[in-house]
Amino acid sequence: MITIKSSNKQKITMMAVLLIGAFTMLLTETFFNNALPTIIKQFQVSQATAQWVSTGYQLVAGLMIPVSAWIFHRFNMRYTFLVLTGFFLVGCLFGFYATNFGMLLTGRLVQAVAAGSMIPLIQNVVLTLYPVKQRGTVMGIIGLVVAFGPALGPTVGGWIIDNLGLRWLSGSLIPLTLVMIIAAFAFVRPVLRPANVSVDWLSIVESTLGFGMLLYGFSVIGNTGTLNWTSTVYLVTGVVILMAFGFRQLRLANPLIDLTVFKNHIFGLTTLLSALSNIALLGVELVLPLYLQRVHGLSALTSGLILLPGALLEGLVSPISGKLYDKYGIKPISLIGFSIIVLGTLPMLFFTSTTNLVVVAVAYAFRIVGVAMVMMPTFTEGINSLEPALSIHGNAASSTVRQIAGSLGTAILMMLISFGTNAGRQTNVSHVVQLNHGYWYSFLAAFVMALLGLILSFGLKARTAATSDSK
Repeated sequence: MITIKSSNKQKITMMAVLLIGAFTMLLTETFFNNALPTIIKQFQVSQATAQWVSTGYQLVAGLMIPVSAWIFHRFNMRYTFLVLTGFFLVGCLFGFYATNFGMLLTGRLVQAVAAGSMIPLIQNVVLTLYPVKQRGTVMGIIGLVVAFGPALGPTVGGWIIDNLGLRWLSGSLIPLTLVMIIAAFAFVRPVLRPANVSVDWLSIVESTLGFGMLLYGFSVIGNTGTLNWTSTVYLVTGVVILMAFGFRQLRLANPLIDLTVFKNHIFGLTTLLSALSNIALLGVELVLPLYLQRVHGLSALTSGLILLPGALLEGLVSPISGKLYDKYGIKPISLIGFSIIVLGTLPMLFFTSTTNLVVVAVAYAFRIVGVAMVMMPTFTEGINSLEPALSIHGNAASSTVRQIAGSLGTAILMMLISFGTNAGRQTNVSHVVQLNHGYWYSFLAAFVMALLGLILSFGLKARTAATSDSK
């Protein structure tokens, strides 16, 4: 076993394998963002249906997170990593050999089972192996993986689509996954002794149905461009099931998600801020490639390259943000970060089919620096505000909210594109102008969410001298 008293070399080696595995899996979170036009054309499906390869992936990943605390306590960490990597390999094989959209989507959802479980498990390893004073820096490195993987996905995916074809988005990951399995046998070790803890399967069913119906309801609206009885029934039913899920968690002795952690004001606020930052990351990373390809007529690779400077900057800023958080606390980091997101999103409200692509790249890169500054520090502040006994449950709760928010937030942005496109239809207006009107709706929503994050950041507590010294 590896414990908090183990050597740094043992910890670093194991964390390196875990993080490389997580990076490979999280790279796929946005791998297909540039592929939506290709999927629509190749499989003859609508945009709202094609987006399920991204929003469905995010949803399943989010639904796996609550189970992470149970998996972490119930099973040997090495075997858990191997099983999850095996699931990911099966998903890649499904995607590689897909002959229809259903098979492709199945592969994506199987991949999401592994990817959704991986980051919470790694965060639980950090909570077990590192003291509070070191968590900010280590979580900053994890933030690099959490943010840089999805940020790099559109660029790498765009190159693969243009040069190798759609199926190689899955096929290129197969050899990497096999290498991860071999490395796990050599370097991954248990960090806790497995305990015979139970899990409430009804809670899993309720959360899956509730969030699934919400996402499907938004998808129906995106397909039709209007709110109808079908979408309304799905949305209302989803809300009712989630309310039942919440009441059940409060009554259970061992809930799937311990909702009592939200009684902690700082935890609740930082979880909301972390969720908004994830929507800012994943939502625009899905919308912007579509805008570039459908409004500007660019290729998948070119639209990916426009996002590349932002991805590189995010990779640089994420580890630094963890160290800045350790030194200055969360309030100044969150205020500066969300201010950057607001300023970076503002130019997007004026994007048209003739907007200079350099302006698009700079605006995206600038805003993503803000995302990198706030995503993991807000998450870490929330966990550190809890009692140690609640930290793993807090990890599951906060990670679930962040991931589900990314899925539903992205679906809402895509729904707004459909609304805006329909609203912009006029007899003397070109289809490109109509599409641009739809993307303006989604950029406006992204701006409002960033502004909300900035306002909420004023409610965070500034670090006192005594608190700073103790850390």
